Amino acid sequence: MCQHPEAIDRIRETIGTAIQVNLSIVTIEESEITKRLAAWAEIFGVSTALAGIWGMNFEHMPELQWAYGYPAALAIIGGAGAILFWRFRKAGWL
Repeated sequence: MCQHPEAIDRIRETIGTAIQVNLSIVTIEESEITKRLAAWAEIFGVSTALAGIWGMNFEHMPELQWAYGYPAALAIIGGAGAILFWRFRKAGWL
């Protein structure tokens, strides 16, 4: 029945190689997804940290006495997020 055992071995090696290539492709795709998730987590993490600091209700905060303190705080948070978005987009993570 088995007239060509070498052919069977070659087929077995080819199948093993195909499986390894498939696993490598899956790993690369998962790595790309992980990078995207990490980039978005960083953007939201910085925004959350800044909002948390400004939301602590300290008694003496300079921006509380300034008419444009709240819009300036929002601008800083938005600017930090925009800069991080731009950097991650430039790096190819987003």
